[in-house]
Amino acid sequence: MSRSGRVLVVVLALCVALGGAVFAAPKVLTIGFNPVNTTMTWMQFAREALLKKAKELGVKVIVTDTENSVAKQSANMEDLIARGVDGIITDPIDVSSLVPAINAAVAAGIPVATLDRAATGSNYNFFVGSDDVGGGRLIADFVAKKLNGKGKIIFITGSLGSSPQLDRSKGFKEELVKFPGLQIVFEQTGEFFREKGMKVMEDAIAAVPKFDAVVCQNDDMMMGAIQALKAAGVPRKSYVITGYDGIPDALAAIRDGYADCTVQYPVGQAPEVLTRLVSYLRGNPPKEKDYKIMPWVITKDNLSTGDFYSLLKQAAD
Repeated sequence: MSRSGRVLVVVLALCVALGGAVFAAPKVLTIGFNPVNTTMTWMQFAREALLKKAKELGVKVIVTDTENSVAKQSANMEDLIARGVDGIITDPIDVSSLVPAINAAVAAGIPVATLDRAATGSNYNFFVGSDDVGGGRLIADFVAKKLNGKGKIIFITGSLGSSPQLDRSKGFKEELVKFPGLQIVFEQTGEFFREKGMKVMEDAIAAVPKFDAVVCQNDDMMMGAIQALKAAGVPRKSYVITGYDGIPDALAAIRDGYADCTVQYPVGQAPEVLTRLVSYLRGNPPKEKDYKIMPWVITKDNLSTGDFYSLLKQAAD
């Protein structure tokens, strides 16, 4: 027998002795994804991006639907812990609602990464989001420039107590101080939903005889507000309207002149948080605990910079 043949025999014998362990496939990681809901437009795109990355990384993802219920999101966390998942990615409804459930998961040895929304005071392992305070400032500066520093603003906010609502409001209002001629004359939550955004806009039109700008903390609410403004016959040239997220509907509205701008809320947060969690589970924890991707303003002049511009082009073609 040749020398190479003898080596092959030894290797095969070793494999048999080890029960085939040499060729055993690595464990497939199972990740629980427990978002605030799966109906909000931006979250639908984030979910798709996360699942696409999961295929690339060779991991299994269990997606739950919280349906915007604090109790259900906590129950989903308990279920994922009981199922013994390797890690959990969650998107807390507000900054405090999920703290006990996150702490319970971490205590059970299951690392937790938060996406999009923070869980203040919890023992989360790391967070991936965007600079919402900075995004709020961008919107304030945009509106100030469009109105030459003077005007009345309708402010439609997101889900009260969520970190995007808190941070976008903080940045917007802090920056607005620089422009004493700008005033918020109506403020109400649309909870990040299109139908509720439309209802809030209807209420604002009835309550405020004259306004110059409508600032919406996400694009779904902006699209609802646009519907209400059209139905009420409010002249388009009489107001500035802004959104946040950069979804295809908002890009189309900007292109067609129904909206002035949106802020891109980077969908890259979703694949990024999964990549970091998988790396963590494979022994390579991220260097920073909190990682934020910077947002940017999208207008008609730079529409192609939007994360979903390619979808807009496909629809047009």
